[in-house]
Amino acid sequence: MTKVSVDEVKGELTDKDYQALMKEFGIDPIDSYLKKLAEKVELAPMYRRGIVFGHRDFGPIYEAIIHKKQFAVLTGFNPSGNIHLGNLMFLKQALFFQSLGADVFIPISNDETYVFRKGNLEDATKNAIENVIPDIIALGFDEKKTKIFISTKHPKVYELAVKLSAKTTISTIKAIFGFNDSTNPGQLFYTIVQAAHILFPQLEEFDGPKHVVVPIGIDQDPYMRLVRDIAEKVGLIKPSSTYHKFAPGIFGGKMSGSKPETCIFLNESPNIAKNKIMKSFSGGAPTLKEHREKGGNPDIDVAYQYLRFFLEDDDKKLKELYDGYKSGNITTGEMKSIAAEKLVAFLKDHQKKKEKAKDKVDKFLLH
Repeated sequence: MTKVSVDEVKGELTDKDYQALMKEFGIDPIDSYLKKLAEKVELAPMYRRGIVFGHRDFGPIYEAIIHKKQFAVLTGFNPSGNIHLGNLMFLKQALFFQSLGADVFIPISNDETYVFRKGNLEDATKNAIENVIPDIIALGFDEKKTKIFISTKHPKVYELAVKLSAKTTISTIKAIFGFNDSTNPGQLFYTIVQAAHILFPQLEEFDGPKHVVVPIGIDQDPYMRLVRDIAEKVGLIKPSSTYHKFAPGIFGGKMSGSKPETCIFLNESPNIAKNKIMKSFSGGAPTLKEHREKGGNPDIDVAYQYLRFFLEDDDKKLKELYDGYKSGNITTGEMKSIAAEKLVAFLKDHQKKKEKAKDKVDKFLLH
């Protein structure tokens, strides 16, 4: 049974599930905007391939891109663990918007780590500085147009959160997030801190107010509903959001940092990552003979999906792999080997860049 909430995704989401959730939450399809945008700029792969499927209020962002007006993109990270492939969904979208002129803001939510009992504050902060932020920088963000801040270290976050806290009620937060009497006060207040993160780029020192887009999974939509409800009450603009499909875990389902066995981490040994790919869930037929005769299902094959989501930028090559697997001309072992080879190359290159990025952390951090 599929279940989607702000802190849990259970089961495999089909296109029908995404459509139902869009209708339930009031999220619009993004296709028409992407079609128009594709006439002006080259879309990133996840926009070309239907991985990003929905939006709230994307119109102002589209206009800012087309007319080269100032706008920002915000995406954050909880530093309780390491960055994995699934996190690239957010970060690659941020890079795409930065290539179109956006300033990028990345809050590091060490406070979330603590109040949701995923680790202590000190360890989360240390992991952010030594590991998470270098991983982010290594992906290619522009130093002049990227602002990374650790939530508990920037006083303006708290100042904005205090202002926002007076503009909502506990009953509203409970209704949106499903909190109950066992919820600790830190978790309640963190929802306001998260709203402060989303509205942070609109502060006067960053030339705000201005339009901001937040790429998220559909499970995080409650945060957007809350912040859009209170933004104008403090004189700021309602933020926009885009929604992408979940990257599959190694054995299917959603890739989740809270379940390391489902993930491939960016700091992982390339050989270990390769072995994970070779053991991943397959869409192939039970036997090689049957696969050759009837073909496989690339839509559920994890190795193919990693190529589609992360590892193969060439649409023509991806289509050849899709057709070859479906016809049986490409075997499960061959598909896994192709994905593993590309993954190993990516990880080796990324890890070299990360070592160099460690010397640049202070240049990206807001103090």
